[in-house]
Amino acid sequence: MDLDQIEKLNDLKQKGLITEEEYQQAKERILGAQASAQANAQVQPHTIMQTNNYDYAMVLHLTQFCSWLFPFLGIIVPLIMWQSKKDDAYVDQQGRVVMNWVFSAIIYAIVGIILCFVVIGIPLLILLFICSIVFTIMGAIDANKGIIKNYPLTIKFFDVKETPRPGSADASTTSQN
Repeated sequence: MDLDQIEKLNDLKQKGLITEEEYQQAKERILGAQASAQANAQVQPHTIMQTNNYDYAMVLHLTQFCSWLFPFLGIIVPLIMWQSKKDDAYVDQQGRVVMNWVFSAIIYAIVGIILCFVVIGIPLLILLFICSIVFTIMGAIDANKGIIKNYPLTIKFFDVKETPRPGSADASTTSQN
């Protein structure tokens, strides 16, 4: 198609309807548009792949709810998903976030069960259940946006390179440095 447009421009130039300068400018516009289209085509697969990783990471967070179907499935499924795509840096960091929370929640649940003998454990277990739901959903939303952030109250078993949320105080100080 670009070749046809250049041929038409050449015909116009030969007939004297456009000057050499107009011909060169139009030719550069056509070739520039072609280079721009090729650049966009090269960027698009990376963007699609990045979007797939964001979706995968979101599902990775949500698989913690599998334990509602079968005990320990909420540990096994995220662990398998994390290990299967551990070579991708983004998914690896999100897997670390999920496993940090899973191990933290297990420890909090054990403490809560022990404290049930002095009654305070029951409200703590209820609070842990609510926090697990809220934190998991928050983590899934952040993962889908490309944000890497540990859940609140998480014990850090694995080192996570957190990214600041857009518009937060951390993001503004990071962008200024």
